Amino acid sequence: MALLDADEEQFDEAAKLKNSWVAAQLVVASGDKKKARKGWKKFRANINRQKNRQRSWQHVAVAATIAGIVVVTSFFAGYFARNDEPVDVTMACHTLSVPAGQYAQLILSDGSEIWLNSRSKLIYPERFTSDIREVQFEGEGLFKVVADNERPFVVKTELMDMVATGTQFNISAYSDDSWVATALVEGVVKLHSGENGIDCEVNPGQIAVYDKEEHRISVRNTDTDMLTSWTHGEFQFKEMTLADIAKRFERNFNVSFVFYDESLKQRVFTGTFYNHQSIETILRVIETSTRMQYRMDKDTIYILSAK
Repeated sequence: MALLDADEEQFDEAAKLKNSWVAAQLVVASGDKKKARKGWKKFRANINRQKNRQRSWQHVAVAATIAGIVVVTSFFAGYFARNDEPVDVTMACHTLSVPAGQYAQLILSDGSEIWLNSRSKLIYPERFTSDIREVQFEGEGLFKVVADNERPFVVKTELMDMVATGTQFNISAYSDDSWVATALVEGVVKLHSGENGIDCEVNPGQIAVYDKEEHRISVRNTDTDMLTSWTHGEFQFKEMTLADIAKRFERNFNVSFVFYDESLKQRVFTGTFYNHQSIETILRVIETSTRMQYRMDKDTIYILSAK
């Protein structure tokens, strides 16, 4: 945690920012509650020490780590002045980063709710002040956007923008995936990228998938309940390849996969698991169903060969 020197009045205002426990209501893994309480107690102790300082400041940078689970950083791009000096303040921004094996949920200033999956990052303003509600995103997230026809909600990813006014949709936009997918639960969402030639509209029950290698986008019907099952602690797979399943487990269990038999990557699996189950339990089921073998050495899982 790092707090730059601040006077008491300005610090009190900065401390109200949604950059910690309130901003990220965590879904923690088994055994993390004790660590979280300890981390929060340390966080509060640091706040109390900082509040005793009476110094001028030009900007504030706040970084809080709660038990090593989720990191939220906040900063002001302007400056604060003491007494009657003119003040030039730029809206505070936050970055919410979710490590492997963890999840987070937060509510933005307009009331929109966002669920973030493992290894996801969201950059958002403390308050929406312009005609466009804009956030930047990487990873996987479920967005439940509050309706406002006068102020579109824009999710900016590396390859395209998702534009909505009042909508619920799931985005999967990991940089190491070969695709970006947007599945619409309700409402309407428009996808746009002039650079990549993307301009389409998605309807409820549909998913739009952009292929990074072929530079094309396709829209088809899908099971949105399955795609959003991760928000209530489930892993639902329907004819998914072992290669894609391995990526999901790497993010959610903080492990790495090594395939000794490359042909196994294309084997498919259908089934449902829960995030409270151990990776070993899940792998034993997949091993039986797909006729593959595995060996686990600490955090590395070796997929060996077909039986």
